Amino acid sequence: MTNRILTQQTNTGEPVAVSNFTVYPVARSYQVKIPGANGGIIWNRPVAVIVEDYEGERQVIPVIDLTRWLQIAIVAAGFFGVMLSWLIFRKSS
Repeated sequence: MTNRILTQQTNTGEPVAVSNFTVYPVARSYQVKIPGANGGIIWNRPVAVIVEDYEGERQVIPVIDLTRWLQIAIVAAGFFGVMLSWLIFRKSS
């Protein structure tokens, strides 16, 4: 067992049969372990979906995580809003 603080791992989920296809979800997890504590943080995010047809051909379809992009946009808008209001009120005083 390693004593890493940050670990990244890509996992494939249980296959799901849909019509003539088998679908495998793929997720990436990040684990942050706090030294000296019994715990940490685990963050999972979707990466792709593997679709296999009845002939055995596989196709990897990437998943775009819109929630992550919206979170980044909200944080960026808040940051720029604070900076803009700081500039406005700094010059008016």
